[in-house]
Amino acid sequence: MRDWLRRTWRRARREPPRRALRASGHEALAGTVGRVASAAYGWQRDPTPVWERDWDVLVLLDGCRLDLCRAVAADGDHDVLPEPGAIDDIWSVGSQSAEWMAETFQPRYAAAMRETAYVTGNPFSAQSGDQLAAVDTGPLPLREADFGWLHEAWRTAWRDDAVSTIPPAPLTDAAIAAWRRRDDLGLDRVIVHYMQPHTPFRSRPDWFLGTAAVDEWGSVGDEDPDDDAELDVEDLDPQTREFLEALDADGAVGRDPWTRLRDGELPGDEFRAAYRDNLEWVLGDVARLVENCDGRVAITSDHGNAAGEFGVWSHPPAVHLPALRAVPWVDLAGVDRHTVAPGLPDPATAETSADEKAGERLVDLGYR
Repeated sequence: MRDWLRRTWRRARREPPRRALRASGHEALAGTVGRVASAAYGWQRDPTPVWERDWDVLVLLDGCRLDLCRAVAADGDHDVLPEPGAIDDIWSVGSQSAEWMAETFQPRYAAAMRETAYVTGNPFSAQSGDQLAAVDTGPLPLREADFGWLHEAWRTAWRDDAVSTIPPAPLTDAAIAAWRRRDDLGLDRVIVHYMQPHTPFRSRPDWFLGTAAVDEWGSVGDEDPDDDAELDVEDLDPQTREFLEALDADGAVGRDPWTRLRDGELPGDEFRAAYRDNLEWVLGDVARLVENCDGRVAITSDHGNAAGEFGVWSHPPAVHLPALRAVPWVDLAGVDRHTVAPGLPDPATAETSADEKAGERLVDLGYR
């Protein structure tokens, strides 16, 4: 909370008045209207843990809005998606990836986890989550011993090309191989956590700038001891402080493309096209997965992205709004046609990887 106020104070001193007023006004709106709306929706809908649904292979699209998924389905260019009306939705257990992991991999699901492979491109799997004060991230970092097979693919398959991210293909290959070897591995289910359509957008690498390491979340760069001089946190009521802390806990304020969109720095139509392109990128690999895995395949997302609904932007944790929590759910019948034959990779985990780069990878994805 103090860091948000510190940024507001610094913005007023250093940025053009109109831009500073717009940014701070949006954040103030999110802290009032957004807090009330979040509380209301939190009472109305209960989250659905993925363990309560029927699936053999679960596809997790990171940061996919429900309306985006339905819009792409409406065009009919991807056979892996049904008609828009057939795309159901569930209320996610989190509004941010670390929160989703922490809620999904709770000890009460230990028995199911021990029979599940988790193939993930999201580096939050290796983070403690201590920076997210608004949510309980006790299960983080994830442990290899808690899963039937844990493969943190971001450790070995990250690409620093036009955009710095993990492409879908290595995750698809690992998931296919693990599912085909499920009897040998003692698996009953596979979760594959793709990073797309989350930023960075492959079509617009010029829009994406990381700012600071994940272990520096909440910092504002060079410290000025006088910056706090006129800030009084006690002037805000406790509920507003709590919501604003949650809103900014993932470092979404700053150069994150969603907040740059908020501030008018990025054109809306081009932004939506780039976001959509990232979804189409990953859907091509989802189709490859579905035609190489027998069984029930489900497609969903860990969270959505807010685009100004109730004053909220991006995907802060602990926020209960439809744009963030109402995520797609698609049931498909997978048929293994053996169009590819990937080998099973050696599992990449903290125990097997000496090079810890989770913080760097989260910066690449836009986290501070």
